[in-house]
Amino acid sequence: MRVLLNVVPFFLMARVNIDAPWRYGPQYTFHVQVNSTAIPEEGSYMSIRLNVASKLVCNPKGLYVLSCHFRDSKADSYATDSLDPGTPAVPLSEVSRQEAYEINQDQFEIRFSQHGLDSLVVNENIQPRELDMIRVIVGQLNIGALVGEYDQTFELMENFTQGECVTVFSVERDVVDRELRAIRDYALETVYKLKDGQLVQIRKIRNLHMCTHKVPYFFGSAESVRQVSDVMSTLSSSESHIVITSTEFISGTTNVITASKVSEGTITTLYENISVRLESILPAASEPPEVKDPEPASMFIGRWLIENSMEDHLLEV
Repeated sequence: MRVLLNVVPFFLMARVNIDAPWRYGPQYTFHVQVNSTAIPEEGSYMSIRLNVASKLVCNPKGLYVLSCHFRDSKADSYATDSLDPGTPAVPLSEVSRQEAYEINQDQFEIRFSQHGLDSLVVNENIQPRELDMIRVIVGQLNIGALVGEYDQTFELMENFTQGECVTVFSVERDVVDRELRAIRDYALETVYKLKDGQLVQIRKIRNLHMCTHKVPYFFGSAESVRQVSDVMSTLSSSESHIVITSTEFISGTTNVITASKVSEGTITTLYENISVRLESILPAASEPPEVKDPEPASMFIGRWLIENSMEDHLLEV
């Protein structure tokens, strides 16, 4: 029996051969990786690396909702003499576990619209810092526009978790290279109708000078947009890329943030890479649990629950 499964609503499907109906439906597991490199002001010979790894496990709930949780989260940091955020580094000192970056396993829901990520449903007692970390990661499942209506290069207003900005989208087709040739028991499908051996890449470059709002955020930041803070941060650049083949879905974002501590006059540049990769599609062992004490939450970082959105808007003005 061949079935069609909804992996990312409105965007990504999977064809799977099954012997019998899956009683509890499918379960999708994504590998999550967050790498951040902090380089102090000019003249420094050292940087700080933060590495976070986790699994995002999701079950479809109807056509437009994924019920998800994180598991196996691990985070560590260390100092290194490498100033290149794009290359592996050797720790200069002991590697320190960073439990504050290890996301809890509470259930939450991701709601989608035709434009991508619409909103979340979370436990009402979730900490704002934890909620923002979830937003950044699940934001990699956000397309942000009706890209299926276009081809090649076009410019649109994109909703993404850190703002609403004019974004240049480019859609390119290519041949799959050896690194992306994987054997899976499913075949992925999109509006681009890929054939085996082909890939499509969607690249998004945001014009951060043309945003209706933009949040100065870096992964794990405990600073609230409601508070006067000693740390001032500016998002300098933000690019995302999505790669899809018949067996692979990889979505990632690269951000560059400039952070300065007013009281000390120090400036640090942060280089962030956040990526999500579809790892498996398997039959679920049970129904996903309901979200405890559920409350709707905006997709936008720095905003609290839905009922506070008017207050958040007034704070921005």
